[in-house]
Amino acid sequence: MVIIYEVALLRTEVSALRKANKGLSKRRRAKKTRMRLGGSLTVQEAQDLLDQKAIGKQLVQEIRQNGSGTGGSRTKIRCCGVCGKPGYNARTYKEAAELSDSSVSDLVIVIS
Repeated sequence: MVIIYEVALLRTEVSALRKANKGLSKRRRAKKTRMRLGGSLTVQEAQDLLDQKAIGKQLVQEIRQNGSGTGGSRTKIRCCGVCGKPGYNARTYKEAAELSDSSVSDLVIVIS
């Protein structure tokens, strides 16, 4: 009696796996079809593409090793996330605002 239940469970599991494999093969086939629609490459075109890719990787590696690139080795000045001003961050924003308010209140404005 137990064997019958095990066979039934195995059959349902096999059918579920077959459905999953069928869906997966459809997705893979669709990817291959999309690639084919782009046209075929000759051996020379494929070699040229691989060479270009290798040259690009080599350039990136050289730029990283030399430290040169856009901006050089300059570091970005960090700014507050609330107001965008440099000198403090969002965590210390209120403290910095209180300090700036007290320094503004010390100023005397003369209107003539």
